[in-house]
Amino acid sequence: MNPFASFFCIFVLVLGGPVVSHGGESHGGANKADIGVDEKLGASLPAGMTFRDEAGKTVRLPDAIDRPTIIAPVYLSCKHACPLLLMGLAEALGNLDSVTPGKDFQVIALSFDGQDTPKKASEKKKDYLKAIGRPFPPEAWRFLTGSKEQIETFTRSIGFRFQRSGMEFDHPVVLVVVGPGGKVSRYLYGSRFLPFDVTMAITEAEQGKIGISTRKLLSYCFSYDPLEKTYVFDILRVSGIVMLVLGLSFFGYLMSKTRRKTP
Repeated sequence: MNPFASFFCIFVLVLGGPVVSHGGESHGGANKADIGVDEKLGASLPAGMTFRDEAGKTVRLPDAIDRPTIIAPVYLSCKHACPLLLMGLAEALGNLDSVTPGKDFQVIALSFDGQDTPKKASEKKKDYLKAIGRPFPPEAWRFLTGSKEQIETFTRSIGFRFQRSGMEFDHPVVLVVVGPGGKVSRYLYGSRFLPFDVTMAITEAEQGKIGISTRKLLSYCFSYDPLEKTYVFDILRVSGIVMLVLGLSFFGYLMSKTRRKTP
């Protein structure tokens, strides 16, 4: 990594929006180990998970995932990052041209708050369907709620780590794209999404391909600050890597120069 890579890390984070949402005062001392995403690319969602949709009907995952599916882990009382995530997703969905909702893909907003209800989910669904800005099949975007036990099974299966913080939650801001049958294909971070990226994620999921996210790079550039409850640029880590690379480069330069001088 070099100074350009450091700049790139900051650029990607700013472009993608927040990677972690933070609520009120933390109870229990949340730290980096408590909040984040452990990517489970290639893993399959456990069978037998049951949730309720906005109409109160039982939905079994991953049985209901019969086509590429974009899953947004959110909680419905959130006033900060979750609405930004869902609005960003709605905006992207309104600009997709080469894939058809309900046929080529579907969307699921799955609440990780066990206190959320189908009634609240129904109200939110109406708002975000309107935000898409053009006709979108209601059955192609489901809002699911469930029990704490089912939620924990689901979030563990996708590596989604979150913590309650007073009346709110500290949590990652991410979409998870899965293929038919529930195979995890890609993670999309932040709250703004390019239609091209969403289309590619849907196509890869249909083909059973595993995508690559920028999180692997960001994980070297940022660390979680439990006091600020957000990710911060880790200048010491990046500076250390840059100094190491520069040192090795200089050593290599001296060695090559010595070899040229040797008769």
